[in-house]
Amino acid sequence: MPKTVSNSAKNKNSKQKLYKYLNETALCNALEMAKELISVINKVPVTVFLWRPEKYWPAEFVSENIKKFEYTAEEFTSGKLLYGNIVHPDDLGMVERELSRRIEENYVDYSQEYRILTKSGEIRWVDERTFIEVDKNGTVEYLMGIVMDVTERKRKEKLLYIQRDLGIALSTSSSLNETLERLLDSCLQIDEINAGGIYLIDEETGDMTLAFHSGFSPNFVEHASHYSVNSPHTKLVMIGQPIYKQHIDLLLTSRDDALRHENLRATAIIPVKSEKKVIAAFYLASSLEFEIPDSVRTVIETIATQFGVFISRIRLEEKLIECREKRKF
Repeated sequence: MPKTVSNSAKNKNSKQKLYKYLNETALCNALEMAKELISVINKVPVTVFLWRPEKYWPAEFVSENIKKFEYTAEEFTSGKLLYGNIVHPDDLGMVERELSRRIEENYVDYSQEYRILTKSGEIRWVDERTFIEVDKNGTVEYLMGIVMDVTERKRKEKLLYIQRDLGIALSTSSSLNETLERLLDSCLQIDEINAGGIYLIDEETGDMTLAFHSGFSPNFVEHASHYSVNSPHTKLVMIGQPIYKQHIDLLLTSRDDALRHENLRATAIIPVKSEKKVIAAFYLASSLEFEIPDSVRTVIETIATQFGVFISRIRLEEKLIECREKRKF
């Protein structure tokens, strides 16, 4: 009998050891799977957040690729930063209202686009997919957000809208001054461009005169409003090819002190042609970027072409009117 009890006790002890081993193995496997999952999350081109449903959304978890916005995961998980702190102030109210509305309407998930600020203050557009987790009583337990940077897509969409709207305006306009103003305004709607002017070439003298401008200092306008036909600037334009330079590089080829006092980084000089003849030039600049992006170059060169077509049309209409007037006599 004692021997039987002893075997039973041994069997019970063996089972306990087996259960403990299995539990430890399952825990280790779960931890390994969790590590693998986090590793995958950190490699995908999105940032994953696990937020508490509190004001400005404190984060329990943030994937490591938050670094693309110049932050660290620890800044959020430690409570030093709340997600609401990096949402653009002009969009924060909308983001809060949208979340409240979706919770009230018992949504499980939804998407929205808004702007956030990087650590250095740069504005980025993001597309956020939010998943709302509730308990059995319908109380929100936590929020999971998958945040994707869509800045480039938004930039391209904006450029297309600018190009489309300008094309429509040019097709119906017949006023040169009105058109010049509209052209410059369209160029300045581009995020990377915050200063610019349109120069017209005198058909008789070949001199270049600033017709419309915005964003330049009075000193620049005073000293850079007119260039003779033999000046380096005019010769640069008359080559007939778009020129993109950092402002400091342009200074090296210019003797104009007015340029030296402008807080500019990148510049674009875009000749405008009508029937293969240079008739004008866009002088566009940025105090934000050191280089004009390719997508922006394409758009401003297209705008210059649209303006050239407009000038050709206006001149043709003027010739037709002139012919009609002559026939009357």
